[in-house]
Amino acid sequence: MEPLNSYTRTAANQEPKQRLDHSLQNGLLERVDAPLKVTGAAKYTADHQLDKLCHAIVVSSAIAAGRIASIDVEAALKCPGVLGVVSHLNAAELRGITPPIWPTVPEELLRRADHGASLALADDKVRHAGQAVAAVIADTLDNARFAARALVIEYVEDLPLVDLAANASEAVEPRTGQIPGGEPATSSRGDADRALAIAPVGVSGTYKSLTAHHNPIEAPATIAHWQEGKLTVYDANQGPHVIAAALASAFGLEKQDVHVVSKFVGGAFGCKLQLWPHGYIAALAARLVKRPVKLVLTRPQMFTGIGHRPDLIQTVSLGADLDGRLVAIKHEAVVQTGIVDEYVEGCIGRTRTRYACPNVSVSTRLAHLNLPAGTSMRAPGKSTGSFALESAMDELAVRLGLDPVELRAKNFASADPDSGKPWSSTALLECYEVGAARFGWRSGGGRRGGRDGRLLIGHGMASGSYPRYASKATARVVLHRSGQAVIATGISEIGTGNTTVMPRIVADALGLRPQDVELVFGDTDLPFAPQAGGSRIVASVGQAILRACDDLKSKSALLNQDLEISSMSPLEVLQTTNVDAVEGYGEWSPDGPLAVSVESNAAHFCEVAIDPDFGTIRVRRVVSAVDIGRVLSPVTARSQILGAVTMGIGQALWEGTHIDNRFGRYINTDLAEYLVPVNADIPELDVQFVGQPDPATGVMGAKSAGEIGMVGVAAAIANAVYDATGSRPRDLPIQLEALNYEGAIQ
Repeated sequence: MEPLNSYTRTAANQEPKQRLDHSLQNGLLERVDAPLKVTGAAKYTADHQLDKLCHAIVVSSAIAAGRIASIDVEAALKCPGVLGVVSHLNAAELRGITPPIWPTVPEELLRRADHGASLALADDKVRHAGQAVAAVIADTLDNARFAARALVIEYVEDLPLVDLAANASEAVEPRTGQIPGGEPATSSRGDADRALAIAPVGVSGTYKSLTAHHNPIEAPATIAHWQEGKLTVYDANQGPHVIAAALASAFGLEKQDVHVVSKFVGGAFGCKLQLWPHGYIAALAARLVKRPVKLVLTRPQMFTGIGHRPDLIQTVSLGADLDGRLVAIKHEAVVQTGIVDEYVEGCIGRTRTRYACPNVSVSTRLAHLNLPAGTSMRAPGKSTGSFALESAMDELAVRLGLDPVELRAKNFASADPDSGKPWSSTALLECYEVGAARFGWRSGGGRRGGRDGRLLIGHGMASGSYPRYASKATARVVLHRSGQAVIATGISEIGTGNTTVMPRIVADALGLRPQDVELVFGDTDLPFAPQAGGSRIVASVGQAILRACDDLKSKSALLNQDLEISSMSPLEVLQTTNVDAVEGYGEWSPDGPLAVSVESNAAHFCEVAIDPDFGTIRVRRVVSAVDIGRVLSPVTARSQILGAVTMGIGQALWEGTHIDNRFGRYINTDLAEYLVPVNADIPELDVQFVGQPDPATGVMGAKSAGEIGMVGVAAAIANAVYDATGSRPRDLPIQLEALNYEGAIQ
């Protein structure tokens, strides 16, 4: 393999890059990775081929609770091409360090860098249906599949706990006391209960959402290979450095002894943020057979092996005066999590900051069930929490006879109502104004929709916000005297547009053309970068790149100190001094809390058409007005909002996993029965960017873009369904047969 620290372009990328330069020069293309992806030159994890590569198949538990009584491997080992079997019987020996003991309380697990993945195969206990209990390794994929069916496993079964509603009373506070991002899981300001009791107007509702599962196009995949005690892993993930640290922890290695490659990723959305059991098992299997091992999860295994958006029950109560100004908000959430793992869906997080209100109480409790652990799913917590809060706001608008936009504008928070800090910038009111105008929103109270033949038409809107997350990041920038520059940083490319955006940051800083800057990424041989999650990459890696550019400019200035001309650009200095290249290194970490609060904002307006004869809901149009500060790349930013809105439509109308409570199993574990939006389901989406560059973000004024587009979409659709039918949907996905809308048909 060519040394990555040379920052040279691989032969596989040469031809597409030449075509890319031509396209950019002729104004034909604005997405840098497009030629690589459409020509097949972009390599995904499962595309890698290694000498003597063999295949592993995960064997999943047939029960939801209990233990493994015995594993008979003899029949499997006699199958053609079989090389070995990994299970709890030999996992400890293969790890090479003392096997872990399953923790009795979740916080012991949370302290582990690998989030519990290395505890897979650690003992004979079964904690959920579909749990990985073994893996069979063979010379071909077909032989591995055949042998996996020959593995004989006997179980002792216990009664599983899987029903969230039935176990909600047993829910407990998160042991960390926090939701993701470090915000408190339970907090209050003022006295919400008292304010609700005396409020002139009040509404209260309970909102439920089914478990939703990740279904990216690319199935999770890992190729593991041991050489001289060191581990090389090709893995589909959102941050190779994090995966390397987790594998090092699992196998008692130094992080530098684990090399992880994760370049192009075919969809992630949160399910590839961490080391899951299949990645750990692939490494175990490769150590057992002393050959490279490829392990790719099947579609049904994705429903039990890579996390999900958990089942939720949320209760929101609002109190207001007769003019519609909020006097109290109370938001309580009960969240499903695993028996041992503790994932907290932070659906109460934005409730504290969304509206100006003196009395706000939020709380989160977890129900530990015999189901897989949850994980982040695009706009985690914010998309689910906004469904409850924004639906309740619509209910309040109806109760008051107010326009939903007017109600929200009345309660606009001119500063962060929780911390008291000023907003770094906010264009939320402009989002309302621009979105309503583009949509043709009819202002005032009452119903906005009507009829189109036999179809019931409804209009709805909702708003959303997403905070700024940032993490430690490092980067190198090398400028060559040819005028070409290369950025090196260990991020994965999950489709968000980093190969387009990062070169623009360098081009702006160094006075270059964006097409003359290349991003090298996706490898732990490159400088450390955080996971591509939480819309943090531009805010984090972008800062490190800017510091690398500053370092490069300082070094070029030193080269120029003997010259009389002091206003030269770094490239001009190189070309004048005949130095071949200059390199800058940048490291950035958040320097404590900001003096301001940073949030991206959105307002979504939608129209639905309901066919009472066929019982269908169709979204006919959506306008999304979005404030993300400076838009660094209009093409990729718009693409992010389009994808997020599409996922919000799926969240509202289709995505939901059902459980057979008798056996604790998910029953719709394929794309025939777990429904996601397809092209025919999605109308023309109108995206409008509003606002100005944010002075506090430090990266050319850009704020978070990847997830804000989903926050509020499900609520806007639910509110439109209410407008069409007069019946309030409080469960996701929305089931028309559960609504009483006969009166709307008359």
